[in-house]
Amino acid sequence: MSEDASEVASETSTNLDIISRTLQTAASSPILLRAADSEEARILLDAASIGTEQYTLRINYLDPAGTLVYTTEPKLQGSIGSDRSNAQYYVQIKEKNQPTLTGLFKTTDDKMAVSVAAPVFAAPANSFNGVLAAIIPTESIINKIEERLPVTTENQVFIVTNNGTIIGHRDPVVVGKNIFGELGMQNVVVSKNLQLMTDGKSGVFEYSTSGGKRLVAAYSPVTFSGVHPWSVLIVMTHAQNEAFFSILNEQRIFTIFGIILIAIITAIFMTFIFMINRRLQGTVQSQDVQIKSQFDHLQEAYERLTEQDKIKDEFINVAAHELRTPVLPIILSAEGLAEDMGTEDSKVEIILRNAKRINKLTNDILDVSRIKSNSFKLQKERINIRKLIEETIQDILFKVAANPNPHLKIRFDSKLTPAKEEIMADRGRINQVISNLLDNALNFTDEGTIVVTLKHVEKWASFIEIRIADTGKGIDPSIRPRLFEKFVTKSEKAKGTGLGLYLCKAIVEAHGGKIWAEDNVEAGRGAIFAFTLPVEAS
Repeated sequence: MSEDASEVASETSTNLDIISRTLQTAASSPILLRAADSEEARILLDAASIGTEQYTLRINYLDPAGTLVYTTEPKLQGSIGSDRSNAQYYVQIKEKNQPTLTGLFKTTDDKMAVSVAAPVFAAPANSFNGVLAAIIPTESIINKIEERLPVTTENQVFIVTNNGTIIGHRDPVVVGKNIFGELGMQNVVVSKNLQLMTDGKSGVFEYSTSGGKRLVAAYSPVTFSGVHPWSVLIVMTHAQNEAFFSILNEQRIFTIFGIILIAIITAIFMTFIFMINRRLQGTVQSQDVQIKSQFDHLQEAYERLTEQDKIKDEFINVAAHELRTPVLPIILSAEGLAEDMGTEDSKVEIILRNAKRINKLTNDILDVSRIKSNSFKLQKERINIRKLIEETIQDILFKVAANPNPHLKIRFDSKLTPAKEEIMADRGRINQVISNLLDNALNFTDEGTIVVTLKHVEKWASFIEIRIADTGKGIDPSIRPRLFEKFVTKSEKAKGTGLGLYLCKAIVEAHGGKIWAEDNVEAGRGAIFAFTLPVEAS
């Protein structure tokens, strides 16, 4: 009877190890690591449960936070997404990070069970990425063992932990009790053998119940990953002992066939995983080749574009220089001609106005070229910012004096004390910024008042702020995100090149300041362009 108890315990150990290896194989599959909630992952887990159904009720997959991602039990599909972070198998795996046989617990469908669980690790850091757990009702193990015993109510099978706790028995009332309390009080022989059983030993002993019935008990350890967590204890009467040996021998053949069948299924499963891995590896290698090819094409295209952009910049720079050379004599000649013929000659005015426009365009293009080539330099000096703004406004008013707008005014408010008006800046460049912003305000405003304000920045005492607020059409939403980029314009009157605000931004930032635009909320219409400048040179 001792040999037969050993075979039953050995078979149980083998089945637990097969379940553990199956879970570890599934946990290391790239299918599960790549997309845990994919159809391929669900097929993988369903396939893992084949061949272990005699023990396993279901296989659960929990993510790193303990949330149920998938279960092979169809009737529990509705619980997917529930929190299982307090489950015994999740807590133990997260602590140990290795395959584990858990203790006794009650399942969500009120069955007493244990579980074989394996951690899922994510590459390349090999970090914890979830748990695969096979839920095994203890009654499944008991039923499997009792199939090899004569059918009688007097036969008893116990599954006992190494601390004496009964985790498996046909009577649920017994489960959870201590084996020493159930049998150990019979006599000293029983207590001694139970102690040997909990120590992981095998043996057979006889004892009599309080009613005088003679019983035979055999016990043998169950191992998991080389450790002794349980023992199987079989108790039967003397009369049934002989019948038990006969039945046990007959069932050995079925056990051998069962093990062979499990091995075949496991081999098929491993072959399936291997084929999928090979196919995935081929797909990844093919995609790597495609990505490398695309990257090479993009790199070549980038190099060609960089070369073309360099050629374009050089051409624009040369063209601007060449265009600037004849424009200056034209302006000087036109001004002299205007003095000789009088300012009422509209043809001379057209020549002069367009020559100045071309001159401004060439200067802007040259400035853009200097900015891109990092050769844009400032000539800083100590200037009175209030006087500079006043002079710039006078220049603007003089320029528009030929076509005055009686419905439009420009007002300047300075909130600086005279002692705070001196700053270090490039006089010509700051004049260029203010002129560009005022020109824009005039172009987009038909009536009202353009207010220029000079004040200290409240948050930073070492900066001043210049604001130009108009009551015009406001900022077009279509160009707001690109307002300070090159060649962005919506001017219908001036037909500008779209370089003005780009140059303003470059000049202000070169001084260490910032420039921005916003809606004129206070006036209810129009726009505000503001920029800051440091008081001292940075």
